[in-house]
Amino acid sequence: MVSSRTRNYSIIFCLVFAFTASIYNIKFVDKKEKEAEEKKTELSFFNKNARFILPTLAMASFFIGCYYISIIIIEGEATGKDKYSGIIFMFVIGVILLAMNATILNGSSITSYIKGKKFSIVGMMMALGVSAIVFGFLDNFGMKLGTDALDNTFLQTFLSPFSKDRRFKPYQKNISKNLQIMNRWVSGDWRKVVNHTLRFENEISKNPKMKDLSNAIKSFAGGRLLIPDSVLESRSVTNNYVDNIRDKYDIIDGSKAMLGNTFSDFIGALLGAGIINLFIYMTSYDGTVTGDDEIDSSSFITQLSNYAPLMEAFFIALGCLVPVFLNIAMTRSGENNNNFYSWMIVGGIALIIVIMMYLSVKGIKQMTTADKKRSIKRTMGSMKDRIDLDSKYGEEEEALLEKFEAFVANL
Repeated sequence: MVSSRTRNYSIIFCLVFAFTASIYNIKFVDKKEKEAEEKKTELSFFNKNARFILPTLAMASFFIGCYYISIIIIEGEATGKDKYSGIIFMFVIGVILLAMNATILNGSSITSYIKGKKFSIVGMMMALGVSAIVFGFLDNFGMKLGTDALDNTFLQTFLSPFSKDRRFKPYQKNISKNLQIMNRWVSGDWRKVVNHTLRFENEISKNPKMKDLSNAIKSFAGGRLLIPDSVLESRSVTNNYVDNIRDKYDIIDGSKAMLGNTFSDFIGALLGAGIINLFIYMTSYDGTVTGDDEIDSSSFITQLSNYAPLMEAFFIALGCLVPVFLNIAMTRSGENNNNFYSWMIVGGIALIIVIMMYLSVKGIKQMTTADKKRSIKRTMGSMKDRIDLDSKYGEEEEALLEKFEAFVANL
């Protein structure tokens, strides 16, 4: 019988393959679109809707993969053998996206995919917001995917040069072992030990019957600190030695969350930036002036610089909230409705995103000749202001301005 671990890894392999294949197939779909346009033939249902299907499949594969890799990490907490699987998964996806951005989704290819097409307002919002959603999602869910695997052993290696006590340099190996023991205290069921210790606070020194406390300590498996015999010879030195270990651990533990957050931010930025090109392909939004008065004159476009920071903040917050509810949903309990309500929220957000993706694709239209003329005029008008093309700078500038205005007028 196939184990749960093997089954989950098989699912993740299939999802990574689907993620890669969905992006890779973009170039073949684009080729068929161009052939059908030249030959005036009808596209199949898949090819007609590929701009929606392929990015949706890629995004779904990624997020479902995050879910299954987190299950593997949770189930492997007892053995610790799968704690790096989340980090490996994110790096694999990041490498795939980097490879795709250098080939299938590079600048020239993207231009080829979207040339002659104008975006919709929904498409613009989707293209601007999706990278923020992914970044926010990974910033929080990255912890679940395994940034906790960057444990104190790793952090000790990273921070050791900055937190050495000269008095105890000969005992660095022993200090390292004791830091690992302290780490087991934190990762163990310390609540049970503290609870039972407090229960028997008044009896612990006089009542030999401490079964609950004894069982709690045994299951805690924390172990006592290992103090070298040469240190134990002096009580004051022993106290200083233990204080040094505790202080060193506090520095490492206090830096753990920050270093883990740095890692998840790095991965979030990497994947968020990588997915931008995928959504440019899907929405045809790359910041180009469409030449469509209904779009270009819309307050969403004219006031974009004013509300874009707020929109990005909203999408990042939305992305950060998704793993919060997903984490609650994955905590199975038959005594409450947390799972059901949390899955409803996660499912509702996913549904809204899919609907927006669909509307983004359906909102794409071919630019008319009039649109192209207006787009050139508006783009060149902005360029004129940007380069400060004005006759006041001399005869050469005046001649250049005349040529420029003549070109625009003859369009």
